[in-house]
Amino acid sequence: MAKGLKSVFLWSAVGLAVLTALVFVAVAVVGYFSAEGSLDEARAMVWIMGVFAVLIMIGSMVGGAAWMRSIDEAAREAHKAAWYWGGSGGMAVGGVLVCLASLPQAGAIHIPSWLDGRTDPAAYAATGAFGMMLLMLIGYTVVWAWWWITRMRD
Repeated sequence: MAKGLKSVFLWSAVGLAVLTALVFVAVAVVGYFSAEGSLDEARAMVWIMGVFAVLIMIGSMVGGAAWMRSIDEAAREAHKAAWYWGGSGGMAVGGVLVCLASLPQAGAIHIPSWLDGRTDPAAYAATGAFGMMLLMLIGYTVVWAWWWITRMRD
């Protein structure tokens, strides 16, 4: 294991455990006050999830930066190539699908929302964003594996 990688994993696990505990406490407090009728539960849950999502994204960026500093140059190059070529390739595939979806004929295609059957615009936007990220991750994985396979043969 790379030097410093154990501490990255340890701090990431500790941070996630603390954040999870805070979410449980926040949900319990919201449940208590909404049962008394002094708090709008739906509005409070939006705030809790919003803060949770922001903290998870900040933690991911900090953890990712620490992890990138702890790996060797070859691994960094593999990930940079994979994100550039694979992520861009996946986004290009998604871009073609976005362009095709803008055609009037696309109205005949019924794509189900991935969010519990919801049909509001936000659910479809989230479904599209998730689909785009999925395509980018598939492209990333393919290019990352290709990068290492070609280097291992040399």
